[in-house]
Amino acid sequence: MAHLARSIFILWLLTMLPFFGNVLSRSSEISVAIQNLLEDQDDLTVHCKSRDDDIRVQYLKSHEHFLFHFRPNIFGTTLFYCSFAWEDGVCRRFDIYEYDRDKTYTDITWQIFKEGPLESRFLLIIIIIWNMIVIEP
Repeated sequence: MAHLARSIFILWLLTMLPFFGNVLSRSSEISVAIQNLLEDQDDLTVHCKSRDDDIRVQYLKSHEHFLFHFRPNIFGTTLFYCSFAWEDGVCRRFDIYEYDRDKTYTDITWQIFKEGPLESRFLLIIIIIWNMIVIEP
């Protein structure tokens, strides 16, 4: 009897495996846009990465933007961070996507100012003042 129950369970598991695989891989694709709104028309150098992915260095002229896409991991620990450098020799770092903060959004747009990054979500405006620690490139 135990052998029959185990066989039925294994058969059920094999038939359900494609379903579980689809559920686990169906996390929504996230789009993150970064726009250069630095004052004085400064160019912006952006380098974004996570533990697993390197988006590579992007060079943005005033008012230009770039976009990248990814799927959060199933553990809810996805984190993308970016360094931002501009012509004054200033370099700042910011966590552009934190799963706990951003998990309910699939389209995220950050506008980069010298004072800090700004994101608006419906009627909520989030502005982050840069950490005053300068990061050496």
